[in-house]
Amino acid sequence: MPSAVDLATFLLELHERSNELGYREFQHFALDRLARLIPFDSGLLAIGTIHAGAPTGRDVVLHRQPPEFMTSWDQVRHEDQVALWAFTHPNQTGNFAVDGPLFEGRAALGEHCRQWGLAHVMVTSMVAQHAGLYWVLSVYGADPKRPFTEAERAAMELVMPHVIAAARRARLGQLRARTAMTDSHGQAAAIVNDEGIILEAEPGFTDLLRGEFKGWEGPLLPKPVQAVARTASSTREVLGRLAVRADPSSGVLLLHLRRAVPADQLTAREREIAQAFSQGETHRELGQRLGVSPNTVRRHLFNIYEKLGISSKVELQKMISD
Repeated sequence: MPSAVDLATFLLELHERSNELGYREFQHFALDRLARLIPFDSGLLAIGTIHAGAPTGRDVVLHRQPPEFMTSWDQVRHEDQVALWAFTHPNQTGNFAVDGPLFEGRAALGEHCRQWGLAHVMVTSMVAQHAGLYWVLSVYGADPKRPFTEAERAAMELVMPHVIAAARRARLGQLRARTAMTDSHGQAAAIVNDEGIILEAEPGFTDLLRGEFKGWEGPLLPKPVQAVARTASSTREVLGRLAVRADPSSGVLLLHLRRAVPADQLTAREREIAQAFSQGETHRELGQRLGVSPNTVRRHLFNIYEKLGISSKVELQKMISD
């Protein structure tokens, strides 16, 4: 049984390193550290989407297994009752022996397990129903005489949500760094492909969409959000009560949502002027920097005050800060 100290150390490492490592590097790190906490010989971490009840794998990282492992499994997946169990028992960890009841009468699956040295399996799934996302962690023991213990099963069930949350943070952090998205405070993010399918999402992202689009279920973005995402390249656009920003990176879109605020009504030039003026630049300094007259700056500020319904610099500072 992993001790409380071992568990705490593992979880602390996960969350610390998720801020330091790239997404793929972090996944391998997490599986390697998990194997020290709960000894296993090989494993995998998979992420996918669920649409119309059908799961589709989107990303799989293997631990101590070659890529051919997944090719072999694809040929016997129709027999895999362990995978079915995982999807029908989310947030629970199952502990199964390959010579046990779930494998009876499934010769092809049994041959797959023998080929790749699988004698015991522990599996945990998590499902975000509204977002249409799932995550699966499977670990395998090769020694028929060394089954996973109940304590190890309970430990894996406990750490699984932390592994997924930390991996999500690593993935989003990597994309934010690539897109120079430095200020994401108060926003919820998702990774979306060019078909408008959500590949990963923070919980708050789903909450915002469901608040604006009643009855929405993922993994497809609502069509109005898809349309804005295709055009709002690294700029903020207002969609109903939401402010949307989409940054292309590595063949996907990094999408940020937040509640729209009055300052979102400003144009890019107005936001620049409002920000600078609220931070102390004078009309003359702003005009010199932007190549316009001080009177032009004053007209911009008049329009800004009108749009925001304010009458003082103090109010402007608060609006911009919010």
